[in-house]
Amino acid sequence: MAVYRLDTCGEMCPIPIVRTKVKLKELQPGDLLIVTSDHSCTSRSLAETVQKMGHRVEVREVAHGVWEVVIEKV
Repeated sequence: MAVYRLDTCGEMCPIPIVRTKVKLKELQPGDLLIVTSDHSCTSRSLAETVQKMGHRVEVREVAHGVWEVVIEKV
């Protein structure tokens, strides 16, 4: 298992979702991708999209106005 990070702070939808989908294609099952965002709506949309793709997702606020979407590729 490897852990990767993707910083999407300052980016608006759909850019973070597109970048996340591209990165997930590079990962192996069991790998983690931690996507950082400074938009709550982006974090929610990203989590919903990735969950529909079948991956495990956890969203956590790590600082005031900054979220991490932790994705485990299935």
